[in-house]
Formats: sequence, structure tokens, C-alpha cells
Amino acid sequence: MIALVDVNSCYASVESVFRPEIVKRPIVVLSNNDGAIIAANRLAKSLGFMSTMCEPYFKVAKQLEQANAAVFSSNYVLIHDFSRRFHHTLFNITPKLETYSVDEAFCDLTGLDHIHNLWDFGKFLKDEVWTNACLPCGVGIAPTKVLAKIANRIAKKRDGVFVITEDNMKEALENFPVRDIWGVGSASAQKLNLLGIKTAWQFRNYENKDKIQKMLTKVGVQIWQELRGNRCLEMRDVEEKDMIGNSRSYGSDIYTKLEIAESLAEFVTNASMTLRKQDSVCFNINVFIHTNAFKDVPQYYGSGHRTFLSGTSDQISLIRAAHRVLDDIYRPGFGYKKGGILLSDVRPKNESQVDLFSQRQDDNEKLNEVVDLINRRWGKHTVRSAACGTGTKEWTRRADFYSRNYTTDWNELPELKIS
Repeated sequence: MIALVDVNSCYASVESVFRPEIVKRPIVVLSNNDGAIIAANRLAKSLGFMSTMCEPYFKVAKQLEQANAAVFSSNYVLIHDFSRRFHHTLFNITPKLETYSVDEAFCDLTGLDHIHNLWDFGKFLKDEVWTNACLPCGVGIAPTKVLAKIANRIAKKRDGVFVITEDNMKEALENFPVRDIWGVGSASAQKLNLLGIKTAWQFRNYENKDKIQKMLTKVGVQIWQELRGNRCLEMRDVEEKDMIGNSRSYGSDIYTKLEIAESLAEFVTNASMTLRKQDSVCFNINVFIHTNAFKDVPQYYGSGHRTFLSGTSDQISLIRAAHRVLDDIYRPGFGYKKGGILLSDVRPKNESQVDLFSQRQDDNEKLNEVVDLINRRWGKHTVRSAACGTGTKEWTRRADFYSRNYTTDWNELPELKIS
């Protein structure tokens, strides 16, 4: 059996962990630069005036205020830390874990012979996530990934746990819309509707495999087989990233080359940390900058790259390369809205071919090790390159509702006042 554990309204739930007074209020989380609503709890969704989950904030700001909603900017540092706690909790319980997203994970229950009641075990997983990460979640258990996804959807509407077995298969699938099946989508659902297939139960019992193959390709057949209890989508190990990117929409348009250079240096710093963390090197760096496409002004998009003869993860070398590309692509007179970098041709460090003519074979390895150690101990960017800038950064993203980093910054730890 496979369990899918999914956090309920993850972004909103994380923001309420240290703010118990807002638990019973509508909560929304905004995108970069506070542009649109990207997450909301159940109370916020029930208000009725948000047509989509990407509703521009300015359109509903007044209504949210009238509804006494709690509004937050995206705090990725806090989300990442709670995601880590969530996945570590599951990893310590189940023998094999597939991290599907920030707030979802598949758990392979094969080999857990001590489990006698799957419903009780699902409740145990749910309780452990709450105990260790303070996050509410739903648990769906079934023989395959696709069925586990369906079980999880049903669990969210019940008491948080649902198990699909052969005994209750029809009950679970006969009213489940085919368009809501993981991997189907609206276009494929329309094709299935033409065959009279409108529910997961009808799709499961459809016997013409060749017809499904023709209409939905191999993926459709795999989903069909999974609905029938035949495991086709195996558990995947977390793979190392073969491309590492970092980009940002600036809080306001920036017009100076120095500010863009500082932003690119910070993007490279973040990406190179990920590179070193997975013990890899890259052979190519791509850089891009562009103007605001939503403004009725002259537009410009610039991009370029540099290739390294020997793979590197050194942030100093990568920053220098990014700045050389910027020299080539920067055009004065434009207001730039976004910039970013992409490290590509990523390979394991021990498989990297060394440049025979390089004068510095160490690649600042010891320096990077010390910097990473300090930053892990005292917080991200405690030590960084001066190229990232030392003054006020006008290019940073707008975040008027940014919450504290309660779990990752000594200066922002929760305060307990006893009267």
C-alpha cells in the first residue's frame, strides 16, 4: 500500500502556527511583490469573492479587510523549514519516501509488517505530523499512487484519513469525477466524456485498452491500470537537480547596472549553495534581464551565457561570470523588472573533468566550505560576497506583509510573555 500525506492549505497553515489568534480567521498568502493570492485557508476560500486562486490582491484588498482576513507575503524561508520538518517526520516513520512537493509526500508502506489497521496507521501519520510540525494534513492510503491521490481527496472531506481497498473501491470511485483524477486534466477528461466515461469508476471498468492508448497515450494507460490496482508509477528517489535557477521580479523597476549586478550576485550565491549542497558542479551559467511587459513603454529582453572549461561551484567564479554576461547584455535607459540566472550542465563533482591549464585547481573549496558552515550555523547570508551589496537594496521584492522567520533567525524567535 501507498500513503499520500498532504498538508491542508500549507502556506496559510504555516503562518498560523505562531499566531494562534488568527486560526479562526480567513488567511491568504500573496505571491512575489504581493501581486496575487496564491494560497488561502478554507475560511478565505468560502468568502466567495475570489474567483481564482491567482486573484490580484488589489482587487479584493478592501473585501479582505472587511472580512478581517490575515494577509501575508510569501515567506519562503519559513515555508522551507516547515516543509523540512514535515518530510523528516514521515521519513522517520516509513521505509521509503518520495517528496512530491513542498507539502506532499508518497510513503511506501511495503515492509511495515507491524501495521494491522491501515486506518489507525493513517491517523498515526496525521497525528505525528501535527505533533512534530504543527501542520494539519490529510492521509490517503491505497494500493497505487493514483488511488492514493483519490483517497487523499476523499480524506480531506471526512475526518482526515481514508483507505481504499477492494472492499470499498466502488464506493470511493463511483462519484469521483474523471477530471479530478491525478494526471488526467480537463482536455483528457473531455475525450473520456465522449466515450461516456465521467467518473473514476467508469474509467476503471472501461475494457478497451487500445482506445485509451490512442486517446491518452501511454500515460493514460498507466492511470487506467493504477485505477485497477496495478502499480505502474513506481516510487522515485529524490533526484539531484540537473539545472539550478534563481530569479526574482524586482519590487520596482531598476535603472542602474550596479543594482542589477548586485541582484545577480545574490541569485548566484543562492544557486551555488544548492550546487555545493548536492556536491555538484556546473559547466554553464545563463543570465537574463528584462523590462516590465505590462507597462506601455519600450521593451527589452537580454540574455547570454558563459561556459566553463572545468566544472565549478565557487560562488566567486560564478559571480564574475554572471557580471561578464551582464556587461554584454545590459542596455541603459530601460527600467528592468526582472533578472535571473540558471546554472546548467550540472554534473557530480567527482565526475568533473579538470582544466589542465587552470592556475587555481582548488576552486576556493576551503573558503566556500567555511562560508557555508557559518551560514548554516548563524543564518543565510551571514557571510557573503560584497558583490551582493552592503546598503539598502531597492531591487528587493515588495513584501509589506512579511512574517517573522520564527524558526531560522535568532533575532526573530517567538516571544513568550508571562504576566
